[in-house]
Amino acid sequence: MSQRLRVEDVCALPAHLVEVAPAQWQDANGHVNVRHFYDLHLRGAIASLQALGLDEEYRRSRGWSVFSVEQHIRFLGEIHVGDELSTHMRWLGRADKVVHAISLILNRTTAQVVSTLEVLEAHVDLSTRRTCAWAPELAERIDDLVGAHAGLTWSVPTSGAIRLKR
Repeated sequence: MSQRLRVEDVCALPAHLVEVAPAQWQDANGHVNVRHFYDLHLRGAIASLQALGLDEEYRRSRGWSVFSVEQHIRFLGEIHVGDELSTHMRWLGRADKVVHAISLILNRTTAQVVSTLEVLEAHVDLSTRRTCAWAPELAERIDDLVGAHAGLTWSVPTSGAIRLKR
């Protein structure tokens, strides 16, 4: 990664999850095991999707949800027991049936971005297990966030492997 993410930039995005790393997360190396980074990313992403309206009611009433298609994780720093952490989502793009975003974990104690998880999520009809177009109101909310985040003055490192087909 050629550019270091600035804490103040990431803090401009909503924190979808804020918590302190508990003692049971520590591994034999004296820091938080990477599996907990992944769990933080996923729980933050779920909270972000729920904030958009893709929640249990959406799944129940429409029968639609999202499935992960591709993910790229980077570990940029450590987390130790007692560190305060937050997750933030930056929306990068949307196509007819997929969305591209990146989750960022901020270690608020050390003032570092410690991990990123770039994702491609597919909108899926749960009855057929096939991709389907976004509900119009959800597509509009995602597009609003993609537009707002495209206007940010800072860039976020991506893998370069995920491309949206329009």
